[in-house]
Amino acid sequence: MNRHLTDDELIDRLYGLNEDGGHLAACETCAARWKAVELRRRELAPAEPVSSDFLAAQRRKIHARLGEGPSVRLKWIPALAAAGVLAVVMMVYRPAAAPAPHTDPGDAQLFAEVYSMEQSTEPQAAAPIHELFEDNQ
Repeated sequence: MNRHLTDDELIDRLYGLNEDGGHLAACETCAARWKAVELRRRELAPAEPVSSDFLAAQRRKIHARLGEGPSVRLKWIPALAAAGVLAVVMMVYRPAAAPAPHTDPGDAQLFAEVYSMEQSTEPQAAAPIHELFEDNQ
């Protein structure tokens, strides 16, 4: 074989998915890379055996937690949240009052008001000042 093994091929070999076909014995470069990959794996995942007692205790804890139901308080959280949202919506949202029925005063009254505004020599800004001094009886 005239080409070197790729990193993917070395990783496949590390996990037992690929055999090198004797290339590692013939190629010093690939053999050195292979040894570096194996060394790195030993550093990252030390092969310390886990006792069966530890695994059994872990299984018992998992089964005990699966047997527990959710606490009673957790069942009421969605209902309380929905009630809170509903209360906020009811406080914030207030439907508008129905508009008062509009009575048409007629064209004559409209023209009279427009004409009086047009003929007035007093500026519109002075109207609020007059209301301050008028007698409200």
